[in-house]
Amino acid sequence: MKLTGKKENFDEFLFKVDELGYAINDLLPASWTLNLSESTNKLSELLSDSHLKIKQKTVTSTDSVAIQIKTSLQDTELQVSASSVVTLESENQLEYVLNWWQWQINCQLALIAEISNVFETTEEYEVS
Repeated sequence: MKLTGKKENFDEFLFKVDELGYAINDLLPASWTLNLSESTNKLSELLSDSHLKIKQKTVTSTDSVAIQIKTSLQDTELQVSASSVVTLESENQLEYVLNWWQWQINCQLALIAEISNVFETTEEYEVS
């Protein structure tokens, strides 16, 4: 995970996203994958209420061996963002295509969980 933006706001951003993680756990049912439309709406509402924006970009390597999903979470108030990249090797590409929507949400939730982990364990993070 990489953090960018106003360094003086990093700790507040980490705390805010950690709290968001708890709200997501409370609001999204364990079976969230069964109703992706509703889960996406709830997640979007939570992000919007917290002044957070998610951006995702999917890139396929030129040799089609891997797919990269870059997920960024930006706080418009604090002017801080966090990003991570998930790389899927060729054996997972068919699953990705078939379950595209679920992969998108999984990557969003994984980034939020990673940010929460940094906050709760004071793990080091990459700054730029």
